[in-house]
Amino acid sequence: MLINDKNPAEVLKPQFVEAYKKLHADIWRRLIHIHTNIIILERIEPFPFHHFYAAQENVFWTMVYWNFLYTSIILIYALVCDEGKHAHKPHKPPHTLTKFKNDILRKWLKDSEKPAYQALLKTVKFAREIEKIRRKVVAMRNKVVAHRLLDDSHPAQVQSADRVTVPELRSLYDATEKMFFACCFGAEYKTTFIPYFVLRHGTPAPKDIDQILDLIVKDSPWLNSPERRGAFWKDVRQYKSEEYLKELNTWRQKFGLPPA
Repeated sequence: MLINDKNPAEVLKPQFVEAYKKLHADIWRRLIHIHTNIIILERIEPFPFHHFYAAQENVFWTMVYWNFLYTSIILIYALVCDEGKHAHKPHKPPHTLTKFKNDILRKWLKDSEKPAYQALLKTVKFAREIEKIRRKVVAMRNKVVAHRLLDDSHPAQVQSADRVTVPELRSLYDATEKMFFACCFGAEYKTTFIPYFVLRHGTPAPKDIDQILDLIVKDSPWLNSPERRGAFWKDVRQYKSEEYLKELNTWRQKFGLPPA
């Protein structure tokens, strides 16, 4: 039997089972929050807002994007980057996934289970490219989101950091989730608020963020430009790029409209 198939009481020393369950649940809830944020960001980022709003008018969705990104940076930092250097609470280490997995190995696990757990941890160790992303998260959290530190060489200038992209955030999250699953015993865990169920005909159930974005498109002048421009559309169409028409027709097909 694989170690992850065993219940906590089978692999942990009895006096640590309750502590494990409480700390495990805390990390699980935080992963759910981060993962749901990332899924929403992955829907917002490629959406063609430029067809519906002028750049200066797209305030709401721009703020939604950056607020989700900043929140995710803070949450994933606290989960896998926080080293506990807090002046206000120097003797209280932060509850990170790294500390949690190490406490399982060093303090809580029965000796008979340690070889199997150690072998499992080797398979979920962060790869070099993930470590690079983790360091970018640290820099962005410290220099952009949580603090505005002045540059010593330029007193009137604040320090900057490279932006962490959504694909990078996804890669770090996926690696973090694998590490979390290595710490799970006796059960599988879903890590998002978004439902995974499928409809009767086999397609995934629509996500609420997709339904909201669809409402922006459905009655827009952009989607319905062939009908709204009528006889003039043929002349207008010849000045549109193939890429533009392909994107337009992809959305028109989604709403049951004929090709433009």
